[in-house]
Amino acid sequence: MKNQETQKLSASQKVQNTIQVLTAKGRDELSGYELQRLISAMWKQEEKSLRYVYNQLKAAYTNEKANDVDKLVQQMTGAKFPTFAAFEKAYTLKHFSRWGGLSVLRGMNPNYQRAQKVKRQNKAAQK
Repeated sequence: MKNQETQKLSASQKVQNTIQVLTAKGRDELSGYELQRLISAMWKQEEKSLRYVYNQLKAAYTNEKANDVDKLVQQMTGAKFPTFAAFEKAYTLKHFSRWGGLSVLRGMNPNYQRAQKVKRQNKAAQK
């Protein structure tokens, strides 16, 4: 029977532990399977970062052969894609995701800011 005081690790803690254990071993000593686990763990960790979200959205915005989704990202962003510093400052959600990134882009677009301002003014005028 396991000790009940043992705490379960979160998914991100398991990924971090995998990276620590495998990198401590040394890259030349890793088997093919261990190398595959290390790469997968590093990708999982990267996908949960703000830099990853920003780069994915920027790639969609700057794609010259834009598909339907890329065109919608371009429309939501407006005329100019924000810098990473501005994007990072505006991102207030706890977890990083493309959904949150799209919310930030919408909030930074002057057209949507203006629409929100008009909506607030109309609501205030009705009272």
